[in-house]
Amino acid sequence: MIYTTTQTKQTFFKKIIKVILIATFWILVWEAASRLVSRNNELLLLILPSPFTVLKTWIKIAFTPNFIISELLTLSRIFIGFIIGSFLGFVIGIITHISAIVYSLLSPILKIIRAIPVVAIIILMYLFFESSTLPVLIVCLMVLPLIWQTVHDGLKNTDKTLLEMSRVFDLSNRKTLVSIKLPSITANLITSCVNALGLAWKSGVAAEVICLPNISLGTMLWQGKGSVNFDEVYAVTLTVVVLSLIIEYFLKFLCNKYLARNGGVLND
Repeated sequence: MIYTTTQTKQTFFKKIIKVILIATFWILVWEAASRLVSRNNELLLLILPSPFTVLKTWIKIAFTPNFIISELLTLSRIFIGFIIGSFLGFVIGIITHISAIVYSLLSPILKIIRAIPVVAIIILMYLFFESSTLPVLIVCLMVLPLIWQTVHDGLKNTDKTLLEMSRVFDLSNRKTLVSIKLPSITANLITSCVNALGLAWKSGVAAEVICLPNISLGTMLWQGKGSVNFDEVYAVTLTVVVLSLIIEYFLKFLCNKYLARNGGVLND
């Protein structure tokens, strides 16, 4: 037990060191590129500021009330849309598995939503919804088809051996669904939720940039671009990336804990 714990700690620290080294390498590449372009034309330094300049700008704005509120509102919009989309995708996946008629009616719409570019959906929906609620709707629409497809296909492709076992024990369709089919798709569903969270971040912030709610990270990105304040654009972008990575890592950690107790593991 002690050996296993020590080995786990060593693996954890190795991963941290690896991440730090990789991050350092790309920061140095960024700094070199910034210096290179500024030699030819100092105006280009506005477009590609150095990482240290961006860090200074981030420190300047990170603890201001407007920035903190923007972070919280963006996070809330993305999480609300993610939760609603995941729930609806899960429920609709079960319904379309049970009813072939419902599947025939809904599957074309869901596949079309998944195929349409995010920007096109944002522009179309902007005609009908307010800017404050549109990011929630967009995130929901991006997440829903992905979760639905995972649930429907997972239930459809349940291991035949397990289904044979349910017939042997004369289980009802409801008990077969709850006791055998749904547990068999847990690992794939969790993986889809992790992937959907990344998609939710991209689509949610993109919706904010286009529809410009009063307070949001997306609005700050647009305002920074409009005022040619690219230091702020980079600082806000890095904030979005870091928040996304932290939340995704935390979700993966929780999912791995759950799957480890049930004989599975989530891929990195």
